Amino acid sequence: MKLYALPAVIFVLGSCASMSSDNPDSLNFEIPSGSTLSLNKPLTISDGKTHTYIQSNAQSTEKKVNRYEINCRLDFKKFGPRTIEPEVFRITRTEDSQEWYSYPTIKRFWTTVYLASDKDTDVIKLDCEYWGDGTDRNFTVTEMQQSLGELMTFTFPATKKDKGSTDQGAK
Repeated sequence: MKLYALPAVIFVLGSCASMSSDNPDSLNFEIPSGSTLSLNKPLTISDGKTHTYIQSNAQSTEKKVNRYEINCRLDFKKFGPRTIEPEVFRITRTEDSQEWYSYPTIKRFWTTVYLASDKDTDVIKLDCEYWGDGTDRNFTVTEMQQSLGELMTFTFPATKKDKGSTDQGAK
């Protein structure tokens, strides 16, 4: 092989390397298999609604939520009025994305966390988002946790680096 081709080969092989991270503060953090999301306080689902909003450690409504700050919508199958009691939900998968809401001024950044219940609660997903512009970026799991506050908390399974620890929460 010619020596001048070596940098190109190193670049191609390096670009195939995974950029995932074990740190919830990183944009490259992927919520690992076996993670959970705990609802720590009861939430009220309004009459005729199948969801509720959470922002800045408080339950909110669609009309009161500030779209330019991280806000989360917890979705269920059945209509309210009703109360959702504290429970630990299994995270089955996640998706991150972005799209222009109103080009070129408003861009929507979101993360969807799909949930399952061992108590037959009809939970579907937690959809967190905020509106920004073309210079903004998606948010980290830690930033999402800050918006959820004490109402809901993530717990991640121990990694090999944790040595004896049983979980790694995003607090």
